[in-house]
Amino acid sequence: MLERLSRVKRNVALGILALLVGWFCWSIRSVLNPLLLGYLLAYILHPLVRRVQKRGLSRRAAVNLTFFWGFALVTIVGLVFTLQVRSLAIELSSHHPPEQGAPVAPDSGPGFQHNLQVRLDEFTDQMQEWGLEVGPWSVPDLAELRAMAGTFLAEHGDNLQAASVQAAGRGFAFLARFFGGLAAFAGMFLLVPLYTYYLLFEQNRINEFVKRYLPKRDRQRIADVAEKIGDAVAGFFRGRLSVCLIKGVLLSAGLMIADVPYALLFGLLSGMLSIVPFFGPLLGFALALVIGTTAHGLIPALVRVGLVFGLGELIEGYVLMPRILGEKLGLHPMVVFFALLAGGASMGLLGVLVAIPLTAALVILVQEFVLPALTHFADEDSEDEVSAER
Repeated sequence: MLERLSRVKRNVALGILALLVGWFCWSIRSVLNPLLLGYLLAYILHPLVRRVQKRGLSRRAAVNLTFFWGFALVTIVGLVFTLQVRSLAIELSSHHPPEQGAPVAPDSGPGFQHNLQVRLDEFTDQMQEWGLEVGPWSVPDLAELRAMAGTFLAEHGDNLQAASVQAAGRGFAFLARFFGGLAAFAGMFLLVPLYTYYLLFEQNRINEFVKRYLPKRDRQRIADVAEKIGDAVAGFFRGRLSVCLIKGVLLSAGLMIADVPYALLFGLLSGMLSIVPFFGPLLGFALALVIGTTAHGLIPALVRVGLVFGLGELIEGYVLMPRILGEKLGLHPMVVFFALLAGGASMGLLGVLVAIPLTAALVILVQEFVLPALTHFADEDSEDEVSAER
């Protein structure tokens, strides 16, 4: 029906239809997010599936084999994390040593807070022996914090009760959003692998369908630019995930050699956090340093953990990144740093994660569409010059 209209009316109708579709997609974005993420993962896994196919397997067998090994890897890493986190939680919740003369239970330990306080006191004494004035550092006691909270509630309970009545509605709304977010996360955790699995079979067909309805005059150019952007984004995530996994294994091995407790936990966690440049490694280093201090003291832990993470950063920057990612994105470090800050300020953690590939995509769009127009604008002759030449 629309094809019978004049060109102008048809284009206006198609524009209105596109706006309606865009509005509808924005309205159901929470439903589309798993689908988009599944498409991205399918694009990332496509070269791996194709490589498996070259060994003589069918497409379905290659996809199934890829998913099997991916599930096995996630299960092993999840099991390691679960065991290490459980052990760390038990240590963090352990009580202080009993009073002098009191019986000691066989399974009791000095406790994380006590060990950390002892190490900080040793550091303070050492600094004072060297003639440096370092004030005493105290680790907050959870029992004292609970007692302080109880005292505060006892003194200001009436005022808090009146305020809590006013905030009850907002509190229920917050809980609804919180549990709704948990449900959305659980749904995404289940839907993304499902979408990825089926999109690995339909990806080429979808791409050809979209390409067919691009304007004929610029069809090939738009398809080439879209392919460049897709390769840059998928290559970044594919390479970045590989770098994070290898770095996590290396950090775990290094922390084990340095005799830092929970080496597997903090090594693998720091490797995964490295997907967020600058901030991720710093957080992993801080966590490993705190735990290492309880075992070796502040200065020895700083040397051990600092040496391991320093070597990890050197290996990542000068070995893993050039070999795996190379110069595919072609972004200056200052551009990367600004993109991370801008992404974090605009979209929070999600913005930090997608800032670099989005920046690379924008750079490609500017190079392919904006810079040629600017070059043409800068080099064209003005009307006065054309008139003078005539």
